[in-house]
Amino acid sequence: MSARGLSPRQSQAAALLILLALLAFLAFLAFVIVGPLIAGFQERAAQREQLALQYSANVRNVAAIPRLRRLAGTHEQLLGDFLLEAPDEAGAGEALRQRLQAAISALGGEFRGAEDIAAPAPGQAAVRVTARLSESQLSQFLASAQNSKPYLTITALVIGADEALVTGQASALDVQLEASIPFRPSAKR
Repeated sequence: MSARGLSPRQSQAAALLILLALLAFLAFLAFVIVGPLIAGFQERAAQREQLALQYSANVRNVAAIPRLRRLAGTHEQLLGDFLLEAPDEAGAGEALRQRLQAAISALGGEFRGAEDIAAPAPGQAAVRVTARLSESQLSQFLASAQNSKPYLTITALVIGADEALVTGQASALDVQLEASIPFRPSAKR
């Protein structure tokens, strides 16, 4: 067997094949090794950016804690305007009954009775009060009930003037009032 050299055309084709093989190998390295490596760097850069944003948000939240505590304290004080403090629903109903009875008596009206009724919603107490009031006493009573804290809701008001049919004047009104008030359970002592 004689060793025969490659013709120039064959050597060019071999060189071209070797070059293509080398380029294919480099492309393989780029996709298999370098690509995931670069993707990992990009992913970690995105995570660092996300962590930096989270850190700055946390710093703002921590800085806001004193302001939020003051705001919570203010809201806690304002809750007294809207919620009656009572140990339970029965205690809240009794406090509401006493409040309405005291208001009627302070105006010179005749308190005739009170009874607990079903509360319109959980966390509320409701009572029905029956009284005899003059027209001016009734308007004063409604104004004081509306403006006294903790605020209550008058769910029903029935006014009867049976004497007006007999005498022609409504000197005294029979009033039946249903009122409810939200309450917050207070700590038992």
